[in-house]
Amino acid sequence: MSVQQSKFEIIMELVELGERAFIHKLKKTNPLISLTEIEESVEDWYRDRPGAALGDGTGVPGDVGRFHRCDRSSK
Repeated sequence: MSVQQSKFEIIMELVELGERAFIHKLKKTNPLISLTEIEESVEDWYRDRPGAALGDGTGVPGDVGRFHRCDRSSK
């Protein structure tokens, strides 16, 4: 497995963990929430969370090219 694949797997595990934490919070604040409401809330969260329109996070978008420079230097 390449370094990039390992990093991607870690990112996907973190995404899954974040989603599970969000669902846990929904169930804790509203124990009677339906599965449909949970699914809609998760979709809304992915779409409307801070920075979602810019890809992720808040603030000024960074230079994506910096990742390409890192990949070349790690080989």
